Amino acid sequence: MQKSFLSLTALLLAATEIAAAPLFDISRKGEVKISPFCPSSEFTVRGDKIDVTLKAGKDRWQGVVITPAREKYFDLSAGSVVAIDVYNKNRFPMHLNLEIVNLRNEKPNEFSHISPGAVALLPGEKATLRVRYGRAAVVADWAPQGMQYLFDGFGRAVNCKYNIIPDQVGQLRIWSSAGNQDMKFELSNFRLEDPPQPLPDAFRSKEAFYPFIDEFGQYKHAEWPGKLKDVSELQQRREAEDRDLAAHPGTAGRTKFGGWADGPTFDSKGGWSTIKYRGKWFFVDPEGKLFWSLGMNSIELDACDPTGITCRESYFEKLPEKTEENAVCFSTRHFPRFGFYKGKEENILQFYFYRHNLILKYGAAEHWNVFLDRSQQRLRSWGFNTNGNWLEQQVLERDNHLPYMSAVHFDKFYQVIEGCKLIGWQKFPDVFNPEFAAGLANALRGRFQKTATDPFCIGYFVDNELSWGDTDTFLAEGTLRSPATQPAKIAMADHLKKKYGRIDALNQAWGTAYRDFDDFLEKSDMPSDPKRAQQDLEEFNDVIVNRYFATCKSVINREAPGKLYFGCRFNDWNVKVIRTAAKYLDACSFNLYRPEIGRWSLPEGVDMPVVVGEWHYGTANSGPSHPGLQAAANQTERARGFDRYVRSALWNPQIAGVHYFKYCDQATTGRPSDDENIQCGFIDVTDTPYQEMVDAARKVSSEMYQYRLAEGPKE
Repeated sequence: MQKSFLSLTALLLAATEIAAAPLFDISRKGEVKISPFCPSSEFTVRGDKIDVTLKAGKDRWQGVVITPAREKYFDLSAGSVVAIDVYNKNRFPMHLNLEIVNLRNEKPNEFSHISPGAVALLPGEKATLRVRYGRAAVVADWAPQGMQYLFDGFGRAVNCKYNIIPDQVGQLRIWSSAGNQDMKFELSNFRLEDPPQPLPDAFRSKEAFYPFIDEFGQYKHAEWPGKLKDVSELQQRREAEDRDLAAHPGTAGRTKFGGWADGPTFDSKGGWSTIKYRGKWFFVDPEGKLFWSLGMNSIELDACDPTGITCRESYFEKLPEKTEENAVCFSTRHFPRFGFYKGKEENILQFYFYRHNLILKYGAAEHWNVFLDRSQQRLRSWGFNTNGNWLEQQVLERDNHLPYMSAVHFDKFYQVIEGCKLIGWQKFPDVFNPEFAAGLANALRGRFQKTATDPFCIGYFVDNELSWGDTDTFLAEGTLRSPATQPAKIAMADHLKKKYGRIDALNQAWGTAYRDFDDFLEKSDMPSDPKRAQQDLEEFNDVIVNRYFATCKSVINREAPGKLYFGCRFNDWNVKVIRTAAKYLDACSFNLYRPEIGRWSLPEGVDMPVVVGEWHYGTANSGPSHPGLQAAANQTERARGFDRYVRSALWNPQIAGVHYFKYCDQATTGRPSDDENIQCGFIDVTDTPYQEMVDAARKVSSEMYQYRLAEGPKE
């Protein structure tokens, strides 16, 4: 049943790609106007092709902007995807971005609507850049809330980044970054694909649209391959997947840890380590074999996100009655910080559609055990060899679990530097509070105790996406703005007292008027001339950064000897912080949401293995309306994007592994903490794998060790 269905899906997708209409003809003079994206962009028109050169060392973003020459707008109403053929003329991987733009007030750099996408290409590859766009047709005060992006059809009264007005497109913006080498590519065959269906009748009115979520947590008013229609299909899908998993037990030629069994052998001393082999970084597994980490994040039921019910009861067609068997699908929580639920009722009722579907599929008594075991069976079958961040700790109690990199959490002992500005999820921890080191140690002795002696534990992340700021004084400035009781501020006062001795010497250097160092602690404003304090602030910023990484490394070495330390999963950093971190880390971790990372690099002079802690591709035509941070036109393009990202990482000598975010799609109606509703999973809300993604992972995994050594820069 499943294989037949998937074959039909492939045929339908192939037919869709054939149903294409030319958008314009480059060779016809006067049909379009082509302009440089920035002054340094270079291009020539050659018949029906555009040759573009991006110059190294010039503007960061370069490319071309294409506008209509005869009409006011491009009309994209005949399709739902813009497609452009691209030829990568370089000896390295590259990516190209396309933005479909509605202009605001006809101004060339002000956008009212924008739909972005990208394509990644291997060296010398020819491929198609496809960007899907929705229609911003209905602007209604009854549009759903609590979702970062809404469905095809909704307009700009709500957050609809990927929806545009198709017949009023003012620009196609095609761009990338040359980096440290000139980059050349060719563009041709601009066309529209995937003719859109009329908007559903449900968009006529609020009464027709609501409820819009079915009993399985799926969007009611659209169809897509794989949508569940009846509960009886769940058993059919389970049986089909059982056959598939039995036929594909795992990637051949691997050690029990997922290392390269047929590759060279090194002295591992029974633990995990890193090595630079033939100019490229790897891990070494406990059997002494090269290990490149292909990982999956969020093997955790709570990470297969719930959705908020409170204040949105009308959204849902059918919620089950709460019973003893399904009580685990209901919970309440307070979300004060972000999104729709910020400032609302204290206790928000949540419902876990994914867990409810697991109960329907596997039974209330067994669904939890099946989830734990099947997750590991799936990952091994799909070609993954690592559990990434947010791993359910009960997985580690099973005999079949994969190696893992564990994220250590200890909220109870976690004090932040209050004066730091909030850039991302959390403020920076106060590492001068003794409870920071104690909290990390207690976590490794407590909840994470098993990991310290488990040979399948590779090592640890501590924290996630910390706010480092974009200056070398960000943390010190935050400390200066903090209250007198802040341990970091007390440490800063001691640091300055040791340097200057007397308060009048500090005042003379900074141009301040502190009465004494107690007055320094009480004040929380910046000096009137911050430049006079900059050197001291930079020095103390360095003290904070060094203390943070040194503390984490020291505690891990003491409590879990032999395990590796991977840092804090950077997404916000500056060069100086990375240089400091490198002194303490065994491998550095970054969350890199990009089309590909073939030429991504650490700062000059820093050479160490890098683990990508998060990345993904998603699409807006398979249920959830948010395609994530790297949008693909459909599931076929998602799978292609997955393959090219992994291969670009294998091509890059510094990258020793990539961990995909995430196992399961986010809730169609958004997670309560921040409204994210991304379609980025390997399985959907009904626990059905996306076969295109599975096939892509199996293929690239089967080739990854040979590909890593054969491709990319040579020694």
